[in-house]
Amino acid sequence: MKSLYFALATIFLASCSSMSNIVLFEKQVENDQITVSEYQKHKLQSGDILHVKIIGVQKESFDIFNLETNANNSQTTSANLFLNGFTIDSQGFIEIPTLGKILINGLTIEEAKDKIQLQADNYLVNSTVIVKHINFEITVLGEVNTAGTYTVYKDNITILEALGLSGDLTDYANRKKIKLIRDNQIIYIDLTKTETLFSENFILKANDVLYVEPLKNVKLRSSNAQIYISAISSIALIANIVFGILNSN
Repeated sequence: MKSLYFALATIFLASCSSMSNIVLFEKQVENDQITVSEYQKHKLQSGDILHVKIIGVQKESFDIFNLETNANNSQTTSANLFLNGFTIDSQGFIEIPTLGKILINGLTIEEAKDKIQLQADNYLVNSTVIVKHINFEITVLGEVNTAGTYTVYKDNITILEALGLSGDLTDYANRKKIKLIRDNQIIYIDLTKTETLFSENFILKANDVLYVEPLKNVKLRSSNAQIYISAISSIALIANIVFGILNSN
């Protein structure tokens, strides 16, 4: 009987992830040991798609600069913005009606906005330029509940926010070894360490890919393993009842 209990306990413990493998940012460090990295903003490159809008008091005067003339229309969707967006060509230019070609390769969104604004000021008085990056996408794969590619509708996104979009990590995710694939390079992220929160890699960039590796005991997640564990649990329960009856006699 003892050997049966021992076997059951061994399988149960092997099938469960320890708290140290599940809890995030458990490893604390002293404040004076934390180095806060400056986040590097996305530099525009060939293939990026921008939504550019030029607005002013007299709407009719500005419509000639805009492919989409009613940004407040209820039919305006992300798909429409994508179709009406300006793609940076292989030379690093976007071409805006009337303003012509403008070189913005290597600039941040803010820098690109300022450069387009300078060009618009040559044609219009009191104009306001709005620039948005509309194909900012990140991909999350591996041990998450909903893997996929997600479009980000803001200037940046953290690793935790990306994992939130993907339905969080599974219990079998290796939180100490998450791969960040960026510019054909692999960067390893440890989500059990507090200093990760202050790393430059904590903020994701466009086209980043997160791959969450599984723990070594992930094989026990299979349906057969669960059936075996349930069967052994049932046998142990029955054996315990029988053993108790025999002892009472």
